[in-house]
Amino acid sequence: MDGDERMAGHHRVLAVRAHLLEKTGDTAGAYEHLRRAAKFTASIAARRYLESRAGRVAARRPD
Repeated sequence: MDGDERMAGHHRVLAVRAHLLEKTGDTAGAYEHLRRAAKFTASIAARRYLESRAGRVAARRPD
């Protein structure tokens, strides 16, 4: 997917990647992808949801 220009920077790809990173325990990576996904969406509701998820992931990140 990274090589497909149509999908590069698409918020859904970034959100799925964040979900998978979170599942593997990479909370720092998940947080970064959720923040990027929030920046790329045009939907205010989606942006709020992604930012909320990022906040929950950040709360679980080790110091």
